[in-house]
Amino acid sequence: MFQSRMAARLALAVLVLVVALLVATPLRVHVFIALLLLYALAFVIVNRQQLEVTGTDKLVMLVLCSYAIGHLPGFVMSDYSWRYLAVGLHMVALIPIYLMLRMVLDEGWLRHYRNGLEWSAVAGAMAALLLALYQVVVQGNGRADGFLFHINFGYLVASLFFLLVAMVPSSARRGWLVAGATAALVATALSTSRGALFAVPLVAAFLVLLHWRHFGARRMAISAGAFTVVAVLGYLVIPQVEQRVDVTVDEVARTLEGDYSHNSAGGRVRLWAGAIAAFQQNPWVGLTYDDREALNARLADDANSIVDDWTATISRGHAHSQYFEVMATGGVVGLVALAFYLLLPGLYFLRGYLVARDNPYHFIGLLFSAGFIVFCLSEVALQHEMIGTYYAFMLLVLYVMAQVHECARAEAPSPVAR
Repeated sequence: MFQSRMAARLALAVLVLVVALLVATPLRVHVFIALLLLYALAFVIVNRQQLEVTGTDKLVMLVLCSYAIGHLPGFVMSDYSWRYLAVGLHMVALIPIYLMLRMVLDEGWLRHYRNGLEWSAVAGAMAALLLALYQVVVQGNGRADGFLFHINFGYLVASLFFLLVAMVPSSARRGWLVAGATAALVATALSTSRGALFAVPLVAAFLVLLHWRHFGARRMAISAGAFTVVAVLGYLVIPQVEQRVDVTVDEVARTLEGDYSHNSAGGRVRLWAGAIAAFQQNPWVGLTYDDREALNARLADDANSIVDDWTATISRGHAHSQYFEVMATGGVVGLVALAFYLLLPGLYFLRGYLVARDNPYHFIGLLFSAGFIVFCLSEVALQHEMIGTYYAFMLLVLYVMAQVHECARAEAPSPVAR
């Protein structure tokens, strides 16, 4: 029951279900992760004598705890309201799963996990596109929501796009992955989630900068041309994209002119201004949600503040940015924690990719992580319990896969020895 083979099979099954059903059904995928957690707890207890916790394992566990640590001050200041710790505790709960994977995942299972990840990502992307087309074309909705809010649907599908694109260079089934990535990109466009759509060119620009020495002027020109063609076709063919681009251009222009009223971009600037004010009130740990609402109400009465009555009505002072949100409720403590759970994983995968480019899981983890780093610029992407759990679960799976690949490569005999 609690043998390595059974544990590896169950973890693989959960990985496939999480990725394939991420946005395709109303079922929240962290239910599967919770079931795996129960098994992992028992597995670790039964096999505790074989468990060796290294310094690196402790660092990974600290990363999984960092979201909760960053929200502890708010938890205490709010008379121990559990809503501050809900997402963080979901991430902490992944520690037994991580320890179990470290014990059972080896080179023999790596191929099965890679196959499962590829096929489930393709299936998830295809299902997302079918759902988006049904809601937009058949039901006549202006945008695809899936079974979530359209913003959440957009960046979850975009995360599948980044996974699929990252797996293409090291895969034998590139055609399927490209088809899946195309489906995910179209579904993201149909969501009209600008934070998700704009992440695509931003991450692409990051990749070009990362490879500019090896990319060459010709390839850069071809890639830029191809991207421009895709962007123009999307603008011309998909009405939702055309509308959102036009609205965005108008909003940005008005915001730059100092007009923050009646547009999403201006509203975000007002919310960010309120978050900065909350940080200034208590730089070390920020303010509670109730205190932020009260502060925004006071700022709305101040003629010198850009915060208005609409900003004061936003529940909890929600900042529409993970970074500003953590700055407002968390302060310096929260920002340090954010560096651990949001930036450190990306830096780890970036370093691993630069040092050992033959390890494909560093590149996959890098693109997945980079996507969320960008998503969080314009949305509190990880505040949703299911999304925060999915994010942390995928990162730890990719981390373990990268470690297994690295160990297998180190143990392989050299060509001379063979």
